Amino acid sequence: MKPFNIRSLFIFILLILSAALYFYSEAKYAVLLLVVLLLLIFGAIITANITGRNLKVDLEAPLQGVRGEPAHIVLKVENKGKLPIFMCRIVTVVENLLTDERDEEAHYLSVGTKKTANVDFAVKEDRCGCIRISIKEVGVTDPLGLLKVEPRRLKGEDEKRLIHFMPKLTEAQLPPDELATYDMESYKYSAYRSGGDPAETFDIREYQMGDKVKAIHWKLSSKVDELVIREFGLPIENKVMVIVDKGLDDGAKAGKSAEEIEQAAVFASSLSFTLLGRQINHTIGWYDYLEEEFVSYRVDDEESYWIAVREFISSPYRKDDKSSAARYVEAGASREFSSYIYVSDKGRDIERLMEYGTVTLYRPKDFQ
Repeated sequence: MKPFNIRSLFIFILLILSAALYFYSEAKYAVLLLVVLLLLIFGAIITANITGRNLKVDLEAPLQGVRGEPAHIVLKVENKGKLPIFMCRIVTVVENLLTDERDEEAHYLSVGTKKTANVDFAVKEDRCGCIRISIKEVGVTDPLGLLKVEPRRLKGEDEKRLIHFMPKLTEAQLPPDELATYDMESYKYSAYRSGGDPAETFDIREYQMGDKVKAIHWKLSSKVDELVIREFGLPIENKVMVIVDKGLDDGAKAGKSAEEIEQAAVFASSLSFTLLGRQINHTIGWYDYLEEEFVSYRVDDEESYWIAVREFISSPYRKDDKSSAARYVEAGASREFSSYIYVSDKGRDIERLMEYGTVTLYRPKDFQ
């Protein structure tokens, strides 16, 4: 139990003054004032502690919003107790998971016995990002608002809701010759795995039990006087991996601003959109600081694209001494990609990606 607001402080000060007046003066009204104040405080304690015993709180919100337009949220409070709730204070938190912007708002309402009351409020977001709305605090108080008590709450079904405000997409103005390289049919062979294409030799090694006879390199075997086999090459597709660096280095004064983060996110989304528009299937990945792992999503049609974008704007940019390129390598980088597009302002650890394939660096600020 704790004071709810300044009114409770005023009452307690008045109680102390009344008690002093009662003990140090002969004023007759001091007794009456003292009794009234004690009854008020006692009533507040009893009321605040016996109401709100079975309180259920839920949130209703749309799955997607439009930037610059209000998204309407409904806060539903159901009182399953046997006594009415004279005043309930609920604090909601609105966070943009992409930019880490955060705001809190308090809502007040009363709920009758076995009744449900609603509070409507709006969230207006001018930036893209995933907006998470959650309930931070619930408290019930007496009719005068003197004391607040944390009620025993029933678990609500939706105490957190997500609203996706999608980025405004434009086609990324990429050099046509670079786009053409991603669209070419593969003519490369894997440098890490053997395959079944006899047109290319992957490796020469000693014959082992179980090897196919047709793989024996007869000419070389006669020269070295032992059986050796020829491992065939593995053709690889011209697969493209887009890696977005969400790690902010300490060199930035205070990291990226919310506006810069949004611009970087819009560019990354537009880049993927442009590749898909050219029918260049690709995979997009980044380090997710909420899940603490490197995540990637295959983009080969419109549905998979929007799934990837929704996940992308639900993950923040954070200060990190490691880049997403380093995180990708350390997570067990796949060798299946022949081309990498690295979206990063400074291109940190780009040389580590170059060990896996051709790397093109795109700096979001160069496309603003």
